[in-house]
Amino acid sequence: MSQEIEIEVKSMLTEEAYCTLVKGLKLDESEAVTQHNHYFETPDFSLKAAHAGLRIREKNNTFTLTLKQPHTVGKLETHQTLNKNEWITAKEQGTLPDGKVKGQLNSLNIPIENLAYLGTLTTSRIEISHKEGNLCLDKSSYLGKTDFEIEFEGISEEHATTTLMKVLDDYNIQYTVTENKVCRFFTRKLDLDKR
Repeated sequence: MSQEIEIEVKSMLTEEAYCTLVKGLKLDESEAVTQHNHYFETPDFSLKAAHAGLRIREKNNTFTLTLKQPHTVGKLETHQTLNKNEWITAKEQGTLPDGKVKGQLNSLNIPIENLAYLGTLTTSRIEISHKEGNLCLDKSSYLGKTDFEIEFEGISEEHATTTLMKVLDDYNIQYTVTENKVCRFFTRKLDLDKR
C-alpha cells in the first residue's frame, strides 16, 4: 500500500490534435501501454458526492486498487496491490479486501457494503519524461465512445499548468477543460442509462 499526492493538468484533444502531438513529439504509438480502469460506485453515487473515485487498474497482469480523493493540492491517491482472485471477488461481489483503501473509504463515510463494479475504461497510453514531470497522451475507449487527452503530471500546480500550456501552444492546440476519466465514464454511463 502506498499514498501519494498527484498534481496533474489535462486537456481533451481532438483525434487530429492527438495525431499532431504524436508526430510532433516523435512518439511511437507501438510503445503505448494498455491499461484497464475498472470502476466502482454505490447505487446512490456516494463516491461522486465525496468528489472521490475508486478503481482497480489492470496493467501488465497486475491489479492495483486506487482511491482518489480531494486534497489541498491535487488529489490524494491511496494504492493497494491486489491479486487476481481479489480482483475477481471485487468485480463479482463488490467486496474489497481489508487494507488502507477500505480504511480511507470508511473515513469518507462511503457505505462499502453497497459498492458495485460498473464497467471498464481502457486506455492506450504513451508516456514520456518531459520538463521534470511526466507527459501522457491517452486514447481511451469506454461504453462505445473513444476520446483523446493530454496529461502532464508536475511538481506543483503552476509547473504542471505552465508546462502543459507550453506544449499545447507549441503545436497551436487549444486548451480544453476536461473532467477526469472516472467522471467522463460515469457521465457517459448516466447518459446511456437515460436512453
